[in-house]
Amino acid sequence: MIQLMVGCVKNLFNYSKVEEFTLVEEVTPSRMGFYFEHDELKGLMVRLKGFETVEFTDAYGTPLTPEGIDKRFGKDGGIDCIIHIIAPSEKGAKNVATRIRNIFIKGDY
Repeated sequence: MIQLMVGCVKNLFNYSKVEEFTLVEEVTPSRMGFYFEHDELKGLMVRLKGFETVEFTDAYGTPLTPEGIDKRFGKDGGIDCIIHIIAPSEKGAKNVATRIRNIFIKGDY
């Protein structure tokens, strides 16, 4: 008798046509911060791609690339990017540093 009742309720409410659903990943504020930082850093790397004297590394000296940025999530909430200016002269390094500073200030990346 109970089995018959369950069968009737199942057919009455169309439980046989239940569709599968996938969970949507909830984006937390810290995850949004990571995504923002990734986008900003990738934009900067693409903008400075033409500068031969500029290198991007993390705090441990590992080179950073725009393709590998999305896989990096620091424990303290940042990527820890260091911009190295490697120029043959101090005057050339100052020139590049000034150009990079102006790019930062104007948001031209």
